[in-house]
Amino acid sequence: MYLEGKVRGLRRVGVDVLVSAQTDSERVECDLDDEEVVVAAGLRYACFPIEDRGVPDVESAVAAVQPLHALYRRGAHVVFHCWAGVGRSSLLAGLLGMDGVSPREAWGWISAARGVVAPDTAEQGEWLAAWWDGRESR
Repeated sequence: MYLEGKVRGLRRVGVDVLVSAQTDSERVECDLDDEEVVVAAGLRYACFPIEDRGVPDVESAVAAVQPLHALYRRGAHVVFHCWAGVGRSSLLAGLLGMDGVSPREAWGWISAARGVVAPDTAEQGEWLAAWWDGRESR
């Protein structure tokens, strides 16, 4: 099975947590809708669907990422994915700025790692900047 080989490969290279930002229909289309296969490979699996090129509700996104952030702080290797790995997944990865990484730094690191400019849309950049600016009041 294609998915089984891919998630076992992620585990072999040290990935602990796989986070999907794909919508339910995208996960079905990509054959990524079988959580049991992901968990059987030894990965923790979380889904936080965001429409392509969109942004989520801030409070919901922060609530979804906070427990992942706690795992990350304890040394877990967390991987976010969407369709192209530029917009939605990068947006969620940018929330790891809970450690004090500014959106500008986060986008720079993500862009360098992905090999393409992130975020995918201006709205996504504005969303992370607004979260960053308001994070102390939440």
